[in-house]
Amino acid sequence: MKDRRKGSAEDRTGGRILRSVYTFFLGLLLALFVGLGVATVHPGPEEPAPPPAIAMARESRELAPEEQQQWASHEREREAWEEESMRHSRDVGLFALAASLVLVAVSLAVERRRPVLAHGVLLGGLFTLFHSVVRSLISQDTVAAFAVVTVALVVVLYLGYRRFVDRPTETGDRPGPPPVVVSDNGKHPSRR
Repeated sequence: MKDRRKGSAEDRTGGRILRSVYTFFLGLLLALFVGLGVATVHPGPEEPAPPPAIAMARESRELAPEEQQQWASHEREREAWEEESMRHSRDVGLFALAASLVLVAVSLAVERRRPVLAHGVLLGGLFTLFHSVVRSLISQDTVAAFAVVTVALVVVLYLGYRRFVDRPTETGDRPGPPPVVVSDNGKHPSRR
């Protein structure tokens, strides 16, 4: 005869593992969805290619004056591209920040009704938040990067507090020491 308690414990363990894998995979896919969506809607500038003949000639000989002018023109185009690329990274960082905030808000809204789904969406929001921070740092725009990191820090602190500090217990009470209640005569505090 099969022990039902053993089978149900195995089922619960398998279910927990499957929920964890699903949560991680959902979070990863949501972050990829946001990243690819932003790249599709707001593509980055195309890097200018150096003139092939001049690039090869630079390796084997000194450039003629006309070739030097063409190379200098390419260098100016490349510098303009680098600046545009940094602005693009700043914009992507801000778009990703907005998307991550939406994902975190959605996860908090459905947390009690659909916890596994909410955890996956929350993880996707956190991955997207990390992408936002990285793209903002790449932009080298210190004001935008500071703003994104500040918002990310506030979101992570809030989520950490909500998940690990302010979480109600099974009885509905908040964790921590029980509240101090003053007795009827006002002299001796007692604990409930």
